[in-house]
Order: sequence, then C-alpha cells, then structure tokens
Amino acid sequence: MLKRGFIALIAIVAALFCAVGCTTNDENPSPAQKYGTLHFGEESLPINFVRVTDSDDWITVLVSPLTNPHKLTTNAIFGLPKESLGKEIDVMYKFCRDDYMVVYEDPVCYYAPFRPLQSGTIKLSTTTTGVNIEVDVVLYDGTPLRYSAKNLPLQ
Repeated sequence: MLKRGFIALIAIVAALFCAVGCTTNDENPSPAQKYGTLHFGEESLPINFVRVTDSDDWITVLVSPLTNPHKLTTNAIFGLPKESLGKEIDVMYKFCRDDYMVVYEDPVCYYAPFRPLQSGTIKLSTTTTGVNIEVDVVLYDGTPLRYSAKNLPLQ
C-alpha cells in the first residue's frame, strides 16, 4: 500500500513539472523578432533590442537578442564615422577602430574592436525615419557575422 502511494506521489509531481514547463526571467518576451536577425557563425539570433547612437563623429548601432537593456550579455556593436555614411566600406582596405568598429560579445565569446576583420563590408546610412545597416563580415578567426535592417530608430 505504501509503495503504491509513493508511486502515485511521484506521478503527480511529474505531471506538475510537465504542466508548468520552463519559464524565463525575461520581462518582455517577444515571440517574433523586432529588428531582423543577427547571424553569428551558424547561429541565427532574432534581434529584440536596438540602440542607435549619433555622436559628433560616429554612428553606432548596438543590437541584442535580449530585451533587458541592463543585462545585454549577448550583443553586437557596429559603427562608422559620419564621413563614411552611405558608403559601402570594405574592411580589407580600412583600419579597425579608425575607419570602422565591430564588436561581438556573448557569455562564451568576445571579439574586441581592436582585432582587424578578415574580410567583408559594412554600410550605414541615415534616413528621415532612422538608420539602415548592412554588415557582412568575417571576424579575425574566420567566423562570419551578418546583420541587415532598415529604419532602426535613432536615439
């Protein structure tokens, strides 16, 4: 009798775990991507957070699949000086940190802005409604990184 009650208790607990499932701590879960997809290696990351910054000399775009702006442990940052806006920049003929900026970070990888890229192009352009971006580069270790979006909100 005790053995049958113990088995019933285990079955009830297992059913509760299956019914509850997994939850996340993300405050704003987004079933659909908002700002396109970042392709890092063989991974495709839907972008849910974007911050476009217009400084005196540079336009930078930070993108992340996460939604909490205080915990962006996975992100990419792309930037160009304003005199390069609207031009397709071939990274083979430009200097990193002077002529372009590409950073990728997640909990396992960090690609610093001072490491030159192997190949690829970057293009940023501004419109009256936002910023367009096209990035198709190969990072220093051979990992491809691609991102493209139109009319990202300028902040």
